Amino acid sequence: MSPYDLLMRLVLIGDIHGYRLSVPPRELLGKRLIGQANLWLMRRMQFNTTLLDRVMTRALELLPDLAVWTGDLTSTALQSEFDDILERIEPFARRLPMLAVPGNHDRYTFASMRQHRFESSLNGMAPRTFPHLRELSAHWYLLALDSAVPNMVSSRGRIGHDQLEHTSALLDQAKGDKGLVVLCHYPVAVPKGQPMTWAHRLADFRQLTGVLAQHVRPTLFLHGHIHQPWSFHPDRGPLMHVTHINAGSPTMVKPSHPHGQGFWQIDLPDDPAATVGLVHHVPDDHTGEWVAQHVQ
Repeated sequence: MSPYDLLMRLVLIGDIHGYRLSVPPRELLGKRLIGQANLWLMRRMQFNTTLLDRVMTRALELLPDLAVWTGDLTSTALQSEFDDILERIEPFARRLPMLAVPGNHDRYTFASMRQHRFESSLNGMAPRTFPHLRELSAHWYLLALDSAVPNMVSSRGRIGHDQLEHTSALLDQAKGDKGLVVLCHYPVAVPKGQPMTWAHRLADFRQLTGVLAQHVRPTLFLHGHIHQPWSFHPDRGPLMHVTHINAGSPTMVKPSHPHGQGFWQIDLPDDPAATVGLVHHVPDDHTGEWVAQHVQ
């Protein structure tokens, strides 16, 4: 068990980007044509979804209470991509409760959004409506946000006025002595020196920052989108009470992470003001064996 005063354990799993290279011609419309071309030219060599099995096996060994997913389970929101990923994770979902929010690749086309393909495909793993606020325990809330919208060209996200207003109202009613875990595909802030282009960021990140700044409590902001695991805590500004954790991609292989970028273990203490246990589980560069990196 964790050396912390453990109340609840989460595992945080990021962008999987499951894909199908064989796509019926009728599906190759609009942005998906660009996405499939990108798959053939580059992404199919960057993502290895077979790594997901060993990630889930390792996660189960940690005896977590809940697995949270930051979205981008698919590459172009094809129904076959959702089916493939669900087939991989369903055996684990029978043993471990899961909650997922959509990423921009899960809402890759306007048709996939109209058909609520993400929500309907995940067999109860995704909230039916957003924002979604639930009690994780007697001392922690979980807030799930939908930041994924289809775009013809960019990868820009948006939460939207109505969802932000509803989120603020929910947090107004939430007990102030409880901690908050926010699950959102897009980051609301990135570490100093990390580039974030206009076309890739959350369009209304300032508005979300404002909502979080109005409800000061120990907060963890869990996100994905950028395929690079990190954890940081601002030492100034309106989000000093927020720890930002980027899931990374457990199926993305590159020189810095030849066996994938792993996943996070998050141990929530009984006292939200106490130290949260953060452990990044990542395969060793040479052997592929799991290494547990404790983060202060």
